[in-house]
Amino acid sequence: MSEAAVKKASVGRNPRNLILAVVAILLAFAAGGGMYVWKMKHSAKSPQAVVAASPFNLPLPTMMATLDSDSGHASFVRVTAQLQLASEQDAGVVRQKFPQIEDLFQTYLHDTRPDELSGSGIYRLREALFAQISNVLAPVSLRDLFFTELLVQ
Repeated sequence: MSEAAVKKASVGRNPRNLILAVVAILLAFAAGGGMYVWKMKHSAKSPQAVVAASPFNLPLPTMMATLDSDSGHASFVRVTAQLQLASEQDAGVVRQKFPQIEDLFQTYLHDTRPDELSGSGIYRLREALFAQISNVLAPVSLRDLFFTELLVQ
């Protein structure tokens, strides 16, 4: 073997290079851990911010409607619902729009047959009303719509 090949082979086994590599790896892990701790410490929200961002449930008045019927037999539905808003400050704006929201419920329910409210029909009812109410309340953020009572007679 030539002298250059021997030097090249011995460079990889030099203890100084090994120590430098270990130190570099330890520094990289320490920097990563430090960044993680710093990010967790500075991204923690204050308890006041969490309370202010909590959603607000606004109950709607109970509504009754006559369902569409092919047989001529009258069927009635009674619905009680709640709107989940982003904050309590939006409740005043929503209360002013209760007549429009009630009209949406009445219009949708008058075009619904009793058999459409069984099974996944309640989910379709919720999704359709949620989309329409969201449009009426446009700048106000509607998070969810809950049915607390749905009685079909």
